[in-house]
Amino acid sequence: MTRSPELGGRQVAQAALAPPVAKDQPSGPTAGSTGTTPVQTPPQVPAAPPAPEPAAPGVARQPATVRDPAPATDASKRLVARRDQLPGNQAGSVILLPFSTSTGAAAFREQDVTYLVFDERQPIDLAELKGDPVFGQAFAQPLAAGTLIGLPHSSSVSVGLSATPQGWRVAALTVPARPQSIPAVNVAGHLNFPAGQASDVVSMADPVTGATLLVGTQRRAGQAVVNFRRTTEFILRPTLQGVVIEPLSDRLVLKTTPGGFSLETDSGGLALSSPESGADGPADADNLTRRLRFSMMPPDALLRQLDEQTFNAAMAPPMARGPKRRTAAETMMSLGMEAEAQGVLQVAADQDPREAASADTEALTAIAALLAGRPDEAQGLDDPRLTGTDEIALWRAVRQAMQDPGSPAAASVFASTAPLALQYPPAIRDRILPLILETMLKGGEVAAAARLLDLRPDDPKLAYARALRVQAEGDTDRALAMLDALANGPDQFDHARAAIRAVELRLAAHRIDTAHAADALDKLLYAWRGGERELNLRERIADLRGQSGAWREGLAMLRQAETDFPDQAAAVHQRLKDMFAGMIRDPASQKMNALDFVAMLDENADLMADPKDQEALAEPLADRLLALDLPERAKPLLEKLMQSAKSDVAKARVGARLAALEARQNDDAGVLTTLDASEGSNLPPDLVEQRAVLRANAVARQGNPSGAAAILADMKTPKATAARAQILENAKDWADAEQAWLAYAALAVPPEGALDEAATRTLLRLATATERGGDEPGLTALREKYASRVGAGPLGDMFRLLTAEPIRTEGDIGRSKREVNLAASLPEKLKALQGGP
Repeated sequence: MTRSPELGGRQVAQAALAPPVAKDQPSGPTAGSTGTTPVQTPPQVPAAPPAPEPAAPGVARQPATVRDPAPATDASKRLVARRDQLPGNQAGSVILLPFSTSTGAAAFREQDVTYLVFDERQPIDLAELKGDPVFGQAFAQPLAAGTLIGLPHSSSVSVGLSATPQGWRVAALTVPARPQSIPAVNVAGHLNFPAGQASDVVSMADPVTGATLLVGTQRRAGQAVVNFRRTTEFILRPTLQGVVIEPLSDRLVLKTTPGGFSLETDSGGLALSSPESGADGPADADNLTRRLRFSMMPPDALLRQLDEQTFNAAMAPPMARGPKRRTAAETMMSLGMEAEAQGVLQVAADQDPREAASADTEALTAIAALLAGRPDEAQGLDDPRLTGTDEIALWRAVRQAMQDPGSPAAASVFASTAPLALQYPPAIRDRILPLILETMLKGGEVAAAARLLDLRPDDPKLAYARALRVQAEGDTDRALAMLDALANGPDQFDHARAAIRAVELRLAAHRIDTAHAADALDKLLYAWRGGERELNLRERIADLRGQSGAWREGLAMLRQAETDFPDQAAAVHQRLKDMFAGMIRDPASQKMNALDFVAMLDENADLMADPKDQEALAEPLADRLLALDLPERAKPLLEKLMQSAKSDVAKARVGARLAALEARQNDDAGVLTTLDASEGSNLPPDLVEQRAVLRANAVARQGNPSGAAAILADMKTPKATAARAQILENAKDWADAEQAWLAYAALAVPPEGALDEAATRTLLRLATATERGGDEPGLTALREKYASRVGAGPLGDMFRLLTAEPIRTEGDIGRSKREVNLAASLPEKLKALQGGP
């Protein structure tokens, strides 16, 4: 479903990381010692660039005490990793690691390798993964108290974990998952990490840097640490699942608790701010690290300063102008002249190689682009030389929030760095503070945002954020009142997004349905025109139209968006195809007027031009058309689909449905012509069977039952065997019909136990053919094999009548009288045979 358009923008792929680890060569100390868990020797890897956050000088990196290592596992119990499939046979690389259900897992990424840590020490065979396009280079390494698996992959791929009864499933994702954030909560000198089903803590060596890592595993998926954090005692690593701590002190201990994990020291508390100071929310800005300096002078003083700086830069020698221009650009940004500042910085970099190579110039240029609303031009923030300060982390999160509104990862960074925004000049503060607070509230950092909002209770620019806070705190009525007030206010931007948010909130609170929500959002289309927000709003309206069954209006909305937003035409067209496929598969759309449905198909035939789309939709679409009471309208559409199909499978499926329609119209010649015209190679077995049955029935109705039976003779499936038996029965070829029903009974009738109605019907058809063919031994065999298993009722009575023993002695006369009475009721009971096998 499309994200609500008032969020703005789309999710973007994460930045590419460093090159992958080439090979694993596991080695390390053996398990069995007690006390401190031995550090694992990492796999041999190529020389890597320095870690983004190096350890503080002079601090020893010692492994923390976690638990006694598990005993080595018998090699004969080696686990075998195997390739798996995504649900619904979707394409993609998935593997299954068959650890027990009690085994916890964690995952983190370094460079282009994802590392999986399991808290069970098990040898694992990865041979079956060789050749897999994503996981073919996987390697495993035993740890003292666990197992490490490395998965090298391209930077465009993300890895996702899910727990199943069979083990841990690992999937390659083209769109990174958005796990629930595991916050870090400071409680009385301990740092708690609330996490579901915390399992254990594994100590290991970082495979790249060799630093000690304390890894907290979980027995469930979907939670991760999303932000980087550094203190004097530890580094908190971002993860894909679980918690990863790099201790910078040998006194640190990571423990499991009933509610997750707890980081503490073996004596005393961590060197953290008190909870009241907001260490788990907005930290004291004075304790945050800075790299840049924006002047807080009054605007008139800044203007005088800018005049002087501009004059000095112009009068300086050419190769001395770079630093002066950079200083002038900082003043411009403090005055809200971000576009001019970006231009000045670009000129400085073009004319001075030292400025072009300066990390600070790169940072300022990127920040100017962000303030000007151009996040795609802020790549300079990725320079690794800038890493290491809270200020750069803040601006990187600003870029992420602009590109991915509501990002939990950005929200988590803001939770600890947002107070820096209050130390910026008003022109910068007022530009980024609303974005920061709104991202925190949408990204789950409600408490941290609330503390910051309380510092500026009367700031009109934060009115929308205050409404989001009230909504997040559960007061729907008050939140709606605040949003409605903003929607009726003078600010056009606040009017548009507040009105949209109010509609979404009313829909979520079940105060309006999807149809009324779509109508309300449709009226807001002109509140904000252009850009991602308008496109998102159109897509949202189309989604709601589809959910309410107004498929035609939804498709029309996307058609118009495809025309109005040519730069996004490819993405919108894919949404069109997805919506069209959803309409075809939606059971509720069966209530649609038949004429409207057929007309809509004709209008959107181009959405099935791709062979893959035809193959996926041909069968459900043909089924829908066959269900219509307008065969004369359905037939031309099916013919058009069959003729335009690009793949053999799609053509054959539509051809089968068209042949079925012609069979319903008793057009046997048309059936055969259609089947001949839609033949293809490498068809799936179910389609081959379906087409063969259609062909055989048509041939039989044309007066050639033996030829029809021959078409199905080599097919041993239940459906084909039953069709062959029916054809022979209709032709009154009782001997061959008996053999065909006997073959079908072997496939459809359970070998033991009481028989249900379907099985009894099958035996009744078999008994009828056997009796009509005069096969007394066959009747005897049926009686002896099935009479005791056939239940009471009309079907069972008829089976017993047909298979009854002949009268041979006076003792059989009484039985004969009962059979005569049963036969007298036979015409009435024959109605039970309607429906066939």
